[in-house]
Amino acid sequence: MDRLRRGLSSYAAMIRMFSRNVWLVLLFGVGSGLTFGVFLFTFNFYVLSLGPGYDEAFLGTLTSAASLATIVLALPAAYLAQRFPPKWVMVAAGLLGAVAYLGLVLFPARVPLIMFRMVAGGVMSLSSVAVAPFLMANAGARERQWVFSFQAGLSTVASFFGNLMAGLLPGRLGALVGAGPTDTIAYQLTLGSMVALSAVSIAPLLFIRGAAREDAATVELPWVQLRRYWRLFARFLLPSLVIGLGAGLMQPFMNVYFRNVYGKPDPAIGVVFALGGLAMSVALFAGPPLADRLGKIRTVMLTQALSIPFLMLLGLGAWLVPNGLAAAGTFFVIAGLAYIFRLALMNLSNPVYQTFILERVPAQAQALSVSLTNIVFQVGWFIMPQVSGQLQVTHGPVGFTYIFAGVTALYMTAIGLEVWFFGREARQEAQVVRVAQV
Repeated sequence: MDRLRRGLSSYAAMIRMFSRNVWLVLLFGVGSGLTFGVFLFTFNFYVLSLGPGYDEAFLGTLTSAASLATIVLALPAAYLAQRFPPKWVMVAAGLLGAVAYLGLVLFPARVPLIMFRMVAGGVMSLSSVAVAPFLMANAGARERQWVFSFQAGLSTVASFFGNLMAGLLPGRLGALVGAGPTDTIAYQLTLGSMVALSAVSIAPLLFIRGAAREDAATVELPWVQLRRYWRLFARFLLPSLVIGLGAGLMQPFMNVYFRNVYGKPDPAIGVVFALGGLAMSVALFAGPPLADRLGKIRTVMLTQALSIPFLMLLGLGAWLVPNGLAAAGTFFVIAGLAYIFRLALMNLSNPVYQTFILERVPAQAQALSVSLTNIVFQVGWFIMPQVSGQLQVTHGPVGFTYIFAGVTALYMTAIGLEVWFFGREARQEAQVVRVAQV
């Protein structure tokens, strides 16, 4: 008990070191996380409710369109993040995000859905390249890892509540207009109710102070920086590319997986997603002390490796249940737990790896490094949802077996690349940590 109390006291002391500007960005992240949690859970079901032609393959097209926009706009976003005050870049991204969500609700046809989904993807690129360098500049070296993990954790807690709301709101709001919980209008009302929250979440950003932009004369074009640092970036980003391929194959369809494989309704799936978000937030909050104890890159490798068996369980369920070899109700519990643990373990490493990269690139190239990370990750989300959607259309629920087998192979490849590139640094980290603990 005394050890726990000392640990919590140390954690609180690190949080008190966060600057005012950091806290304002954290509040912005909470509002954005809540909105995104509702959107992420509801949007697939909303599209599928639109009727024939709006199937899993079209969901893959929408996800690929958003990723394409992120890829195309990533380098321009890096330049804008350097050229203009980060405060106003984040505000602009928040407003554009609200417009994109509203457009998805008001124009439920194929072409407008693709267009507004691309706007939403571009907004994510713009926001992330402004936030990460801003946090680096407003946090000291000691608390920096804690800031990044805490920001990710708070956003995930907000997404947890967003998932809970998304499981309940379609039924409640649909009832107000005499519609069922899976009718299109119920999903539209749910998504529409989040547009106002998305705009309100921008308010904390208006109170940021001391965030002046660089002199325009000192801002290099992204491709100039890329030519200078390409070897450094390639080493950091290749594992992210492989992980992005795996994530794009699986992650956009997890709610569809639980519905089609196990036949569960939205509220039950919402509980799984919410618990997954809660577990992920706990893992993210645990990331900084774990990174302090093990070292950053060792923490990344270990947690990613531990997630692999849970991926295999998810694929096993997609084979056993549709073939009548396991009860859907029983394996839904097993798959739900596997999803929760995999989500927590894999995502614990994300802010740790981001900090690991940002600490090793020059300050003037940090926005570019975030943009390139977005690009390589979104390449997977551009290519693989098309593959995943076709596997589901062709093979039905059993298609998820092939999907999770592919994800497992890709994640194991990424871990192997990390060991190859950073094995020496991991050993050096271990020696530093041992000395610090003596």
